[in-house]
Amino acid sequence: MKFLVSRLSEEEMAALRRAAPGVEILTARTREEALALVPEADALYGHIQPEIIRAGRKLRWAQAGSAGVERFLFPEIRESDITLTNARNVYGPAMADHTMAFILAFARGLPTYVRRQVEGRWEKSPAVPSFDLEGRTLLIAGLGSIGRELAPRAAAFGVRVIATRKRAEDPTPGVEAVHPPSELRRLLPEADFVAVCVALTPETRHLFGAEEFRLMKPTAYLTNVTRGAVLDQEALVAALQAGEIAGAGLDVTDPEPLPPGHVLWSMENVILTPHTSGRGPGSRRRMWEVVCENLRRFAAGEPLLNVVDKEAGY
Repeated sequence: MKFLVSRLSEEEMAALRRAAPGVEILTARTREEALALVPEADALYGHIQPEIIRAGRKLRWAQAGSAGVERFLFPEIRESDITLTNARNVYGPAMADHTMAFILAFARGLPTYVRRQVEGRWEKSPAVPSFDLEGRTLLIAGLGSIGRELAPRAAAFGVRVIATRKRAEDPTPGVEAVHPPSELRRLLPEADFVAVCVALTPETRHLFGAEEFRLMKPTAYLTNVTRGAVLDQEALVAALQAGEIAGAGLDVTDPEPLPPGHVLWSMENVILTPHTSGRGPGSRRRMWEVVCENLRRFAAGEPLLNVVDKEAGY
């Protein structure tokens, strides 16, 4: 049995060998090397590209390094018997922290004060938004791995948390009530913060558009750390400019990177980060734990973790 991987550290290679001593690890640093080696491989981590999958005649499992897998669901994967696994539950803690950072920054007026720091201005202003989190309402759109981490963090600040979720599951600590996605528009007027936590699928593309923004409070803030295309970005800009919502914290945009000169760069009620919400040593450690455990399970013929539903897209 052979497992094809990208270039790894000595420590990571050693961990793979400990997880599955009988598996031969093949290392491909480039696309060309991957194409040459993949015909021998039974599974791979990384290098999930149509031409590489086509060349992998023996492939039975592909491990993605991200939670979102929309770019991997091309026909060679979707229409095959290859099991696709993702990084579900790996990046949730870091992304929840990032979302709370957005929420806290808006609550304390930090976007304005950071700009004034850069300008060298020591200037207080009653016009700068500043408010308590206690008693506010957070709507989590998509109570998955990120939302389940975010809810108790927000609840610890005294925030009331409500959420939407497609599939019914056990109660989540910190969440007052969970509703089906069809209730999203009804719930939006209640929220002081809306955290977009859904995966990008054909069903969720532009889930938030002009109508959704109109339903939000003019004092409400939106955050998005999953995929930019879940929002209709033009409609978001229009809503921000019209004062239909108070601001947005965006770790993702559509397209990425955000083009130079785009209006979002200069909007004082917008915080932009360059798709970094999942980064951190904890995320890397959790990712490697998933890869090693899945390799062990694959070699032992056991069910894999984080299997993607190719039809649902996550």
